[in-house]
Amino acid sequence: MISGVLNSEKQIILISAALALAAVLFMPYLWFGILALICIISFILFDEKYLLSASIILFLVMTSDFAASYRNYLNVILIFLLLFLYIRRFGLSAKSLFNFPKEINYLIALTLISMLVSSIFSSNIIACVFVTLRQLVFFIIVYIYFSFINDKKTVLNYLNSLIIVSIILGLVIFYDIFSEGLTLFSFQTHSFNQFSGLYSNPNAVGILLAVTIPVMIALSLIKRNHKSRLKYFYYSLLAFLLIVLLLTDSRASIGAVFISMVFILWRLKPRYLKFFLEGLTGLALLIIIVPVLNKYFGIYFRVDRILENTRYQIWTMSFDIIKHNFLVGVGPDLFWTKIYTYLPVMLGSFEAHQIWWARSGAAHNFFLYKFAEMGILGLASAIYLFVIYFKLSFKAERLAKVIDKDYYYISVAISSIGLGLLGRSFLEATSLISNGWITRDLPFWMVVAITAYLYKTFIDSNLIKEK
Repeated sequence: MISGVLNSEKQIILISAALALAAVLFMPYLWFGILALICIISFILFDEKYLLSASIILFLVMTSDFAASYRNYLNVILIFLLLFLYIRRFGLSAKSLFNFPKEINYLIALTLISMLVSSIFSSNIIACVFVTLRQLVFFIIVYIYFSFINDKKTVLNYLNSLIIVSIILGLVIFYDIFSEGLTLFSFQTHSFNQFSGLYSNPNAVGILLAVTIPVMIALSLIKRNHKSRLKYFYYSLLAFLLIVLLLTDSRASIGAVFISMVFILWRLKPRYLKFFLEGLTGLALLIIIVPVLNKYFGIYFRVDRILENTRYQIWTMSFDIIKHNFLVGVGPDLFWTKIYTYLPVMLGSFEAHQIWWARSGAAHNFFLYKFAEMGILGLASAIYLFVIYFKLSFKAERLAKVIDKDYYYISVAISSIGLGLLGRSFLEATSLISNGWITRDLPFWMVVAITAYLYKTFIDSNLIKEK
């Protein structure tokens, strides 16, 4: 991990003098001075792969809701760290940034164009252009991460970084549970408590787990086939993450993980899929037959709120916004500003309060969200996202099957993640392209970057040429 040690007293004196000078010069710009110090120390002490892994973890942990007041500063530091790493590896050449498959470049271009066009016709051009720039910065971050992927170790390093974040959030959730006295059920509200750890929203933890749990299943199968002693450790981690998912009580994410698991078993272990479905059927019958299980199952999944759900009112509002802003939408990140303009319930009512409280989830449907904010082009970019994702992932999966078994397991997990998130996208708007929201979107786009790498690697391989 430590790549170099300062042995010479002369080196120590020179670096100390440089840091002292930097401290004086940067005093009016304290955060830039801290940034320079962190970068210098990091470059001297740590290998590149550890810095990349650390940046992913910090993006998803240290810039989460518990450090909201420092989020922007931390993001700037981490972005500059990535830029310095890129320059150190590739110099000032931008060639490595644009090695994404052309389909993804088209998707990113369509997304940014839709945001820019919508911004021009919005009621707040400056704010919308700022959001568009924020989305551009997010895509640059993704490009940089992609440029460093050149072997299986880097792929696994990225995936393990996401898993580490999930473990950290899970441990914090368990700490919260035990510190509050194991209060899993609230008799006052007659409902199960939802836990989110460092995040303010359980759905944010759920989306991360919707990505990492399928990855954990794939890694568990890889370790099992390699007869590694680590397989039991991976099984334990998988069980831990499944428990954490249940503790979040995020129904959309639980549904996404279920879809992913069914797909993985169908692709890799069809014999186990039969047992899995039979077990679920038996459990369902047991819940139906046993009254107490039926009661708590209904409470956990909030069955009584399926027909009377705030989402339906938000969807009604979304359709009204789309009807009046069909071509270009209301503008990036302006959906929430139109809530009271198109409110479908009585002003001041409990339902109105619920809609306002849920405003961070936008339209609670990814396609309606993009359509309402960016118009026709926004809807096109939302659809094109999944078209491209499945084109690349299924192609990579098919080619990996005859080239590399480990990559085949990972490719199947990637395809399953896309299917799970597609199902989730009809109930939640965030976690795919959320106007540059790093904490929400980075897990999915790390998977997109890995998919792009696998696709290009196999297509460019001398073993198999694209027909």
